[in-house]
Amino acid sequence: MPLGRFNTRLLRAPRPADYLIAFCLAAIAVLIQLRLEVNAPTGALFVTLFPATVLAGVFCGTAPAAVASLLGAAAVAALSFGRTALIAPPFNHAQTEILLFLPACVTVLWATHALRRAAADATRAERRLAEMFRQFPGVAAILQAPDGRVLLRSARSNAVLGHEQRALATDGLFSYGGLHPDGRPYAPADYPIVRALKTGEIVHGERLRYRRDDGSIVHLELHAAPIRDPNGHISGSVGMAFDISDRVDAECRLIESEALHRAAAERLRAAIDAGALGLWELDIAAQHVRLDAAAAAMVGLPAEPIELARDRFSQLIDPADRERALAALERTMNGGPYADEYCVRTPQGETRWIISRGTILPDLKIAVGVVGDVTERRQRENALRDALHARDVLMYEADHRIKNSLQLVVSLLRLQLNRVPHPDARDALSQAISRVDAVANAHLSLQSSPDLRSIDADTMLAELCARVGTLNPSLTLSCDTAIHHMLDTEIAIPLGLLASELLTNALRHAYPAGARGEVILAAHTDAGSLTMTVADRGRGLAAAGRPALGTTVITMLARQIGATVNRESAPGDGTIVTVRLPLPLSSGALAAAEAGKV
Repeated sequence: MPLGRFNTRLLRAPRPADYLIAFCLAAIAVLIQLRLEVNAPTGALFVTLFPATVLAGVFCGTAPAAVASLLGAAAVAALSFGRTALIAPPFNHAQTEILLFLPACVTVLWATHALRRAAADATRAERRLAEMFRQFPGVAAILQAPDGRVLLRSARSNAVLGHEQRALATDGLFSYGGLHPDGRPYAPADYPIVRALKTGEIVHGERLRYRRDDGSIVHLELHAAPIRDPNGHISGSVGMAFDISDRVDAECRLIESEALHRAAAERLRAAIDAGALGLWELDIAAQHVRLDAAAAAMVGLPAEPIELARDRFSQLIDPADRERALAALERTMNGGPYADEYCVRTPQGETRWIISRGTILPDLKIAVGVVGDVTERRQRENALRDALHARDVLMYEADHRIKNSLQLVVSLLRLQLNRVPHPDARDALSQAISRVDAVANAHLSLQSSPDLRSIDADTMLAELCARVGTLNPSLTLSCDTAIHHMLDTEIAIPLGLLASELLTNALRHAYPAGARGEVILAAHTDAGSLTMTVADRGRGLAAAGRPALGTTVITMLARQIGATVNRESAPGDGTIVTVRLPLPLSSGALAAAEAGKV
């Protein structure tokens, strides 16, 4: 023990044997004193009884030493006074020694008691320190020099190391499981606590992989320092080890996560660079906009990361787009994605179109996104729009000229009709005029189209009925259409010619000359098809003697647009001709219909 047997003797409770030993020491001292009394010089009592008292205090305790010294002093005094008169001055040698011995004995007893108390305090402090050391939450040990014997160790040492902490003599360290990073086992001199014991090295935070007896691996963080005596010599060493396996696992996961994030960031950066995009960030609290080098270059600023106030950035947006762009960004602050396209005026006076996409991160109080320069795309779109407008103007002009030319042809044919005396020729010429006029009016309807590629079927048929209704003033022509479709010109013009041919035949041949009657045109859409019927209550096909040319023209036009024609007729009951055209129509017609709705 650190305080040795002396502490043990002082601190333990006295036993009967201690009193007996102390009495024997005092008796021996008295006998020696009596033998030496005749010729002994002054102070002989301190040579006999005083050493006996000190020995009794050391080996038997304070109380037995005090009793033995008092009994010894009393015995010496009694024997001495029995041989010499008490009043004979001056005091003899024995009397003088007794008078000197009693204060010395009291001093020894007081010193022994103080030493005992100090030893008790030191021992309690040592026990507290030892208990605290044993309760250390990791591996801890104190080694004694020079052999490395374990003096103290913590209670958790065995649990962390996976085995009982063995005596750390140099040879015994080979059985421990320390491993170098390359997998080599630790040599005895490699352990920090041994290095501190042998060389005085101080070690802080050295990491070690440790293989337990069951084969499992734990990661330890080691600390060690030498313990030196007052002369500076190494008397031992103290070492501590913490189980940092969870921390090492977390660090490994963190490293892997950082590697994945780094790779993801590199891929994202490569994708952004490949897409010629820039990054922006808006600090909502500070109202600052941060742009990377690519984004800064897009708006005409130096090609480097830059941070500027939001108001300054908004000044770069074209005044025509500024209010709308800022309003779109404000709406994003309430949540949801952000998407906008606006024009900017660079400090160099250039005009650029920027497309921006982003989102808000409420927890970080920032909005982030990407921007792209779409100036070239805008320029191409504007050029295409101008080209389409020019084409539409040319088509409009062409249709207008075609319509005028056809109307001129119709006028010339009508002039010629008035000069033809033969009835059959006049009838044939009149039918030709109707057909040409139908084509001219189809081009007229096309001029009112919003895109010059499609025609409103209801409007076209209504105008057709209004024109051909004048062919026979005695008949009533009714038009009931509910198509609600824009037809492509490739469909609309043949359909208009087909309807004109059916109406012209009905108005000319369904009823006798001068007779009253009605011709009905009806058109509607149903189940993905357009159905158009022309009906009359006249004489019927056989009685009317319809011309073969009209039938041929109708069949040809129906085949051209993929329609079917069905005729129902009976003498005296009239005729019903049904035309069915499948829908949907061509892509151009559908696109035109959507444009017409907008």
